[in-house]
Amino acid sequence: EVMDEYGREICKLWEVLMQALSRGLGLEDENALNQGVGGEKKEIHFRINYYPPCPQPELVLGLSPHSDPNALTILLHDQTPGLQIRKDGDWIDVECVPGALVVNIADALEIISNGKYKSIEHRSLVHKDRARMSWAMFCIPPLNEVIVSPLKELIDKGEAPLYKGSSWKEYLQRFFSKGLDGKGHVHQLQHSSIADLN
Repeated sequence: EVMDEYGREICKLWEVLMQALSRGLGLEDENALNQGVGGEKKEIHFRINYYPPCPQPELVLGLSPHSDPNALTILLHDQTPGLQIRKDGDWIDVECVPGALVVNIADALEIISNGKYKSIEHRSLVHKDRARMSWAMFCIPPLNEVIVSPLKELIDKGEAPLYKGSSWKEYLQRFFSKGLDGKGHVHQLQHSSIADLN
């Protein structure tokens, strides 16, 4: 019952965030990004991650570097540090703010925004003395019904889209067959001239 209520509230927050992100791109339809990832048909998935303490944390990663395949990830984590994001090639600790949620832009949003928003590469570390837990919520497109591709409104006139379209099903198959691979999955969908720059 608690998880159901939490899920409903997070879905409301997700809608507000997607509308704000649409407005941030200057889109007339504030639901454009939401529609680009399945609209009302999107599915909600939860993942609870548990990282036990490790006496030699420098020898192990809790979760390898990756970007999430979905559009947005909303994360609640406890007060044990361990989440890091990559910025300009460096790993930066994400501060544990009591009661705060962490929102990561993910690959599908990078693709549908035609690269105007960038997915966040992140990883999880283990702690020497304390266990760490996080609760991640993902909103994902329906498996067989959505082609994840740049919105036409976000492609500059006379320019080609930066990313090739892909069915959500094909994208996930590639993601899970390769495993966690930094931002390699989203880079696979870039047109070759763009991918060469990364």
